[in-house]
Amino acid sequence: MSPAGAPPSFAKAVLIPMNGDQVETDPAKHIPVQFNPSTLRVTLANTLHADSGGGRRGRRPAAQYVEKSESSLAVELVFDTSVAQQGTPANSDVRALTGRIAETFMKPVDPDSARPGAPKRCRFQWGSFKFTGMLASYGETLDFFAPEGIPLRATLALTFKEDRYQFDRDESVRAAARAQPAFAPGGSDVSADRATQAAGGDPRDWRGVADLNALENPRFTPAGGVRIPGRD
Repeated sequence: MSPAGAPPSFAKAVLIPMNGDQVETDPAKHIPVQFNPSTLRVTLANTLHADSGGGRRGRRPAAQYVEKSESSLAVELVFDTSVAQQGTPANSDVRALTGRIAETFMKPVDPDSARPGAPKRCRFQWGSFKFTGMLASYGETLDFFAPEGIPLRATLALTFKEDRYQFDRDESVRAAARAQPAFAPGGSDVSADRATQAAGGDPRDWRGVADLNALENPRFTPAGGVRIPGRD
């Protein structure tokens, strides 16, 4: 659990190369995202095939079976080097980060040979969510540049595909116990510090109450009451 007053630490999504059906165990070869995506889009599709012997007049309808199943994951990832973070110097070329994804998961093996091999499959994992597949498409949009023309921000549109049904989740990932906000009555004569004290908290923590409830003036609280941040 995070220390009192500290922002929670969020798990980062990561792209992990696959060695056959096994994930790469060397953490140095894992590629963490810079910012977690806002959405993940999973698509499952079946191709049905009908038994050609059925469906004739006087007979029962043709039986159908699944000839092929497909799964796909679409995700957008943002990378930004306009400020220094995660060991990346400020104003460095953002494609040094995005290029690692293209090289690892999009570039064919032995591209100069007569029959280039398929790129490595990838596992996209974010907490309990996981999806394994081939990177089928890679789209990169550069939308922020330094005065020298160095690209500093990129949005990657990635689509992973796998020729099988999958709806996997990591059962080992569990939600951590977190302190729940308390509730205190408010009103035009109840300030944020008084509301905090009424809920059994330290009145000096009024700033947390003001932030949690988006109070424009901490000297006044809504008549309907206010939420008090949970305490560790």
